[in-house]
Amino acid sequence: MKNRSLKRGFTLIELLIVIAIILILIAIALPNFLEAQIRARIAKAQSEMKTLATATVSYRLDWNNVDPVGSGPGPVGGVERISWWGFASYALTTPVAYLTSIPVDPFSEYLWEENHSFRDIV
Repeated sequence: MKNRSLKRGFTLIELLIVIAIILILIAIALPNFLEAQIRARIAKAQSEMKTLATATVSYRLDWNNVDPVGSGPGPVGGVERISWWGFASYALTTPVAYLTSIPVDPFSEYLWEENHSFRDIV
């Protein structure tokens, strides 16, 4: 009688070939995926800028070409600076909602801490 031993499973070379093929496919797909993410963030930023521009124009039409700005703390010497985001974020969302929410930067997440004389990026 012939003694047949059945080999089940894969050989080491077959596994290495499959792993190499998977790595090649990942190397091809990953840059395209990352580029698509960047393009999506750029598109979102452009959309948010258009939304801000539209809200600002609508505000200016309602308020006789006055920009939604407020005065903020000034530098040393007492000259006040114009703080667009401080008052504008309030003015563009209440009482008439020119914006339903304040847009977020899609490329980074800044946390602003407001102080009496300056703002810090944390």
